[in-house]
Amino acid sequence: MTDEDKLVKLTLPGVARLFQLVAPYKWRLLLAGVLTLFSSSITLSLPLITQKAIDIVAKTQKLDQLDHMVYVIAGLVLLSAVLGFTQYMLAANAGNRIVMDLRVKLFSHLQRLPVVFFDRRRSGDLASHLSNDVGMLQTTLTDDVVKLPGNFVVLLGGMGLALYVDWVLTVVVVGILAVVMSGFVISGLALRKLTRKGLDALADAMGSMSEAMANIRLVKAFAREPHEDAKVNEKLVKVFGITMRTAVWEGMMGTVAAAGMTLVILGVFWYGGRSVLEGRITVGKLVAFVMIIVFISGPMASLASFWSRLQRAVGAADRLFGILDEHPEVADAPEAIPFPNRAGEVKFADIRFSYVDDTPVLKGLNLTLPAGKVTAIVGPSGSGKTTVSALLYRFYEAQSGQISIDGVPIQSIKRQSLREHIGIVPQDTILFDGTIRENIRYGRLDASDAEIEAAARMANVEEFVLGFKDGYETAIGERGITLSGGQRQRVAIARVMLKDPRILVLDEATSALDTISESLVREALDRLMEGRTTLVIAHRLSTVQNADQIAVLADGLVQESGTHADLLLNGGKYAELYELVGA
Repeated sequence: MTDEDKLVKLTLPGVARLFQLVAPYKWRLLLAGVLTLFSSSITLSLPLITQKAIDIVAKTQKLDQLDHMVYVIAGLVLLSAVLGFTQYMLAANAGNRIVMDLRVKLFSHLQRLPVVFFDRRRSGDLASHLSNDVGMLQTTLTDDVVKLPGNFVVLLGGMGLALYVDWVLTVVVVGILAVVMSGFVISGLALRKLTRKGLDALADAMGSMSEAMANIRLVKAFAREPHEDAKVNEKLVKVFGITMRTAVWEGMMGTVAAAGMTLVILGVFWYGGRSVLEGRITVGKLVAFVMIIVFISGPMASLASFWSRLQRAVGAADRLFGILDEHPEVADAPEAIPFPNRAGEVKFADIRFSYVDDTPVLKGLNLTLPAGKVTAIVGPSGSGKTTVSALLYRFYEAQSGQISIDGVPIQSIKRQSLREHIGIVPQDTILFDGTIRENIRYGRLDASDAEIEAAARMANVEEFVLGFKDGYETAIGERGITLSGGQRQRVAIARVMLKDPRILVLDEATSALDTISESLVREALDRLMEGRTTLVIAHRLSTVQNADQIAVLADGLVQESGTHADLLLNGGKYAELYELVGA
């Protein structure tokens, strides 16, 4: 059996898991269901009341009796409408809350998944899960659930009434309707498969569009708008093809249902008309029977389409539960401790790590970062420099070996406490869409404005922020696009200063800056590094000459280490790199 075949099979545990999302709002939905039952009971009474009214008026010819019966029927219809509106609002409230809860749960779960999960997923795909997939569940989990008991009441009660009026005609009509509605069930299988394909294709297209928008400057710089148009158009054509196939099934369902219902009503009038003329039933019974058939056809169609919607909802839920079933980062051990309040020495002992099996990046790395000192790691591209910092943060777990801080293995330190005490200033500065103050406060959310501004002064942010009309309240746009590279870097440094970490990671924080900006950033970094255990990931050797220790990485190992002067005297790999780049 293929994976695609498995998608079309509904299982009781799968459906039960889907409807567990309703559990927090069961009483609200139960009340809506009770109101639906009352409304359905009123609906069932209308054919009998109408039959009685028509027969009495036809017999007595009294208009006041007709008026009285019309008032009664109109009152019942209005009461049913009020109950229906109340039921609708209860279901809508529950439905919107279920959608909100599910999006919150998904987002929260996504944030707690390991970094490796995001290495293989695009943000556009995840946005599609949070938007399209969740929205597709709303109707099934609320409106359908609420109306289900009422539909059964109207269907079964209506069939009982119809049998009472004319059992032969009822058997024929219900049989025809059952054949028509069975087409809904069959088409539901195809719709679920198409829904899954359509959501996957749409997520792929949305991912490409989001990626292009996020990198719009690069797109324009290379004049690649036509290329991006063509790439997205190709994916949207695929989405269009799937949605049209879906539309064919839905159109067939609607056409067959409408034609079948019309023929049924026509047949009822033909057979009923003959029965009235032959004196076997009254006009009132004929009208009542037609009303009953109209009433029960609605629940039959609703129940059949419910099956189709359930298929589609499970198709969307497959993807959502696939995310929710992803294992979050490994939980802290019960005996895990807070970050050790000691000097801050970091030791990497025989660390082996690979992103892909059989392709090792680190092959037994041994490296010590002395407490309060600056250690720089240099080496060719792909030697594992950035991987070292990622392992220190526990973004990834080493396959073997041990990383410790002041003799405590980092797996024995609570993950949140570990990350709270490590600060990073990356080469590609990451800022949020918001104000300068909000971005600095991200370092410590409970910081006062005075503490934020003090950190900003230490990071040379105030040098430029006072020139802005709105000062610290200046909005900087997505990823801080309205700031220069040096300004963004200084905001990032201020953020880390406010965090006040014990250990600091600098990933070539000045490599892309002009001379003046680099001078201001370097001054801010010197203040930030003071007294902290600092790991500098260097791509330019000229930036690490003053480090207390320089480690040269190559082939997944530390090939040599020492001060700048010592390494040059040794004439090893560092000296070769230094001579090669002309630093």
